[in-house]
Amino acid sequence: MMNRHFIFALCTVLGFSVSGISMAQSVPTDKEAAAKAAKAAKVKFRWGKSLKSAQKQAAETGLPIVLLFTGTSWCGFCVKLEKEILSKKDFKQGMDGVAIGVKFEFGSSDFSKSKEAKTYNITGVPAMVVVDAEGKELGRTGYVPGRTPAQYVEFFKKYAPKAAEGK
Repeated sequence: MMNRHFIFALCTVLGFSVSGISMAQSVPTDKEAAAKAAKAAKVKFRWGKSLKSAQKQAAETGLPIVLLFTGTSWCGFCVKLEKEILSKKDFKQGMDGVAIGVKFEFGSSDFSKSKEAKTYNITGVPAMVVVDAEGKELGRTGYVPGRTPAQYVEFFKKYAPKAAEGK
């Protein structure tokens, strides 16, 4: 009889110990999320050239990636997007801590042969595709006449709500 009480007590203590361990293991998840948010807030927006590098940074920060497919040497709307939006201080600063940029610059017919353009079904430029760290498409836009740099920033913030809360 005493053995049964001992076994019951032992099982109870072990049960609480195991539940305490699993609760303790959930704490680092919150810390990891906070660390990602802190890293995301420090990201200065710039246009990189490597999708692989951007995916690594996105995985570390939780930020989305903006893929820009453009042809500024031949495409009039690409030039307008660059001049009216992408080169503006409000856009560049507004995108800090919101997303990671990757720019694919193409000659007049090159974009249709690009692996990335095929992956994201790019049939014309300029095109801006928002993806996550795994490359899953979240949204897209292009040149929209009359849209301001701030409106573009707000569009991209939709895909990084936690990172953009402080902006």
